[in-house]
Amino acid sequence: MAIDYVLAMGCEPHRQLGVERLVALHRTRIIARSALASMREDGDMRAPEAIEVQLTTRKPGGDSARGVTLKDLVDEAAPLDAVAGHCATCPADLPREFACHRRIRYPIPEHVEQWLMARLPTSLACTAGALLVRGLGEFGWDGAPTAKLRAAGTTYFESRAPYGVRWEAEDQSNMHQAERGSVIEISSDQLFQMMFMVGSVAPTHALMIALFCGVIPHDISLHDLTDKEQRARALASSHLPTEPDPDIEQLAAFL
Repeated sequence: MAIDYVLAMGCEPHRQLGVERLVALHRTRIIARSALASMREDGDMRAPEAIEVQLTTRKPGGDSARGVTLKDLVDEAAPLDAVAGHCATCPADLPREFACHRRIRYPIPEHVEQWLMARLPTSLACTAGALLVRGLGEFGWDGAPTAKLRAAGTTYFESRAPYGVRWEAEDQSNMHQAERGSVIEISSDQLFQMMFMVGSVAPTHALMIALFCGVIPHDISLHDLTDKEQRARALASSHLPTEPDPDIEQLAAFL
């Protein structure tokens, strides 16, 4: 079970298949290849058409299931072959076919939530802190959609309670007057809402997530963030090292 996301490049595969269909086809291919590789490792050498599996799609609105063979899944994903050649000239210079589509497995482990929240600024007296506080107030990111999923059980989150961060907002000139001297809190439910539950993530929103989570330095000047050339330099130099923990790495790759 996983969250699917895609870097919308407007490339030829996206234009020909459509983003939603491309993701669905590639997800099917991943499932088929992973299942076949696992069975081969276990010594099962049957042909794909002889291997039957139960495919369950789990969504917040309910589950759906169907019985298929691995050959059925391979055939369903075949339209990808007609556009795969375009990936060699990917505008994002991604390293493999359809690397624009990635997945985040769930339930999300508790230590991954802890890692993510630790990436928030330690002080609100910086550009990231000021914009985070302003965004929480202006956009109403209260975490309710995430909390609803969490309350339903451990399907999506290992922890039944969100992680939280609290700051004492000192009298800083880059904050609204109402924010000065107050206690500011944010939960991982709110952060996950910002990341995954706002629909398609627009470039400006993605920039803010990168800033809040320290991909871009928290203390970057507001001038550099709003200036096109300086912002481009900051993004070009932004980098998260590969995480040895695969559960953390899949979320780091999203950032």
